[in-house]
Amino acid sequence: MFGMPKHHIPAIENALSAALAHYEETMGEAFPVVPELLPVEDDEFWGVAEAKGDTVSISVSTGIVQTLTDLWDKAADDTDLLNGVGNPFQIDNNEMVHLGLVWLMLHELHHFQMGHFVFTGKLSLTEANAPKRYGVAQRASTQVSAYDHIPEEDWPKVEPCLELQADHDAMEMLIDAYSKDGWEIIRTRTAAISAMMMLIEREDTKRDSPGTSHPKAATRIFQLLGHVIEMPLIQAKLAQARPEQNLDSAIPPDEEQSAYNREVTIPSFFDAVNLARIVDTDTIREDLGEAQDFFQDVHVAKLGDPEQFQHLMTEGAVQWGELILLNRRL
Repeated sequence: MFGMPKHHIPAIENALSAALAHYEETMGEAFPVVPELLPVEDDEFWGVAEAKGDTVSISVSTGIVQTLTDLWDKAADDTDLLNGVGNPFQIDNNEMVHLGLVWLMLHELHHFQMGHFVFTGKLSLTEANAPKRYGVAQRASTQVSAYDHIPEEDWPKVEPCLELQADHDAMEMLIDAYSKDGWEIIRTRTAAISAMMMLIEREDTKRDSPGTSHPKAATRIFQLLGHVIEMPLIQAKLAQARPEQNLDSAIPPDEEQSAYNREVTIPSFFDAVNLARIVDTDTIREDLGEAQDFFQDVHVAKLGDPEQFQHLMTEGAVQWGELILLNRRL
């Protein structure tokens, strides 16, 4: 349990520093508090964010670093992943481990920044199969009023929705803005995030208690790839919505968008498929569905018409459709 390589703790520390730098660069200001980081030498895979006074304490096991290292070492020898679909995949093992850790840190920071501890009344939010001393869902002594306007049958959906919220802001910060010169970065960071989401689901299945606060990995990846698909158009939409910011409203030409889909969007889906196989999670592979169905589901989701959600076909998209309306209210 305590035989983890010593370099795993600096890897965790470096990831938090990078996450805070991403936050400051994106938001134009530093994270509102100084987080407390507690790397724990434990070969199990888990992480916990805890509300501690006016700040957030993040505990991360060294087992997360080792698990990520093992995954990307294995991926570096996987012919199907390396050959890619439409574009070869370049793997720098250390970078992929680092990116996964940075996304996890951003995810935990956003739980705090978005007020999820206050909203749920919980003192801790866990990632994967945390030890009981961390993983027990503690609640603050004060009455939680945030649930008062939510029908009781929707209560089990609240925490999965909050996870999607933290996922979204964390991935948006890590992947950063669209750039024609940054396609490889987008694909690489998308794969790093997808892998971490899959590992969290794999470890969640080891929980002693039934149920989980996390959406399916395929649901999280459905949201992730939906964002990736939309990236070339985001700035133009922001320019239209916020004319006072004087953003460039130009939409990339059709040829560029088509090339982006061939070299980033479609390969990213198959990267996820291959990673699900490497992680050895048949359920996630099944939940992702086939490419044609997945991208048709993305099209339906982009229409934004809840009446059309009944036509969603893949398991990840179906759960996304079940959560998204409540998520908007939250």
